[in-house]
Amino acid sequence: MKIRTATLDDSEKLVPLYQELGYAISLSEIQSILKVILTHSDYGFLIAEDNGKLLAFVGYHKLYFFEKSGTYYRILALVVNEEHRRKGIASQLINHVKQLAKTDGSEVLALNSSLKEYRQEAYHFYENLGFKKVSTGFSYYLD
Repeated sequence: MKIRTATLDDSEKLVPLYQELGYAISLSEIQSILKVILTHSDYGFLIAEDNGKLLAFVGYHKLYFFEKSGTYYRILALVVNEEHRRKGIASQLINHVKQLAKTDGSEVLALNSSLKEYRQEAYHFYENLGFKKVSTGFSYYLD
C-alpha cells in the first residue's frame, strides 16, 4: 500500500468512497473540489492505494489558532473502503497527517465526528489513537 497526494485523475475512483461517507456527490462536484483543494497549500488530500485501487482517503486543512500564535491541522474527511477496514489503513493515514503537522511545527491535530449513533465505533477508534474529546461543535445552515 502506498500513500500519495490525490490528483484530478483520481476523481472517478473517489465517487464510491465519498458515497461511503454518506455524501451523494457527482463526479463533476468531486472534480470541482479537487481543483480548488489541490491549488491551496493549506489543504491536503491523501489517498491510500494498492495496485491502482483506491482504498481510502483523508482530507485535512492547516489552520491558524485564533487565541494564540501557531497552527494546527484539522482532519476534514476520512474514509476507508468497507472491504478494507480494520487493516490499519485509517491509522496509517492519520499518522501520515500527524507527521506532516509535526514537521510543519503545528501543535494539534483535530477532527470532528458526527453525533449519529452509528459513529460510536469511530469515537473509540479516535480515542484509541490518542484523540481527546475537548469540544462540542455547532452548525447553522444558511438557506
